[in-house]
Amino acid sequence: MNTIRITVDNRKNARLLTKMLKSMAFVKKIEDDFPISDNSAQFALLNKLFNAIEPDSMFRDVDNPVEWQKNIRNEWEAR
Repeated sequence: MNTIRITVDNRKNARLLTKMLKSMAFVKKIEDDFPISDNSAQFALLNKLFNAIEPDSMFRDVDNPVEWQKNIRNEWEAR
């Protein structure tokens, strides 16, 4: 058994490399030092944000929904 220690420049690349290594059959163990994300905390934060939005407040200033949607589509096509 051989051990290799790798330093990566950022967290995104570290996660991509970890994912790639996990897919290889000959890699037996991967240890990392970046924190594990807590999905329940993320869910609680999103739930709090969504509950803070008042009903009917998001599109209150839209008088003509059809025209508003056409304008949004035109903005997408212009890019």
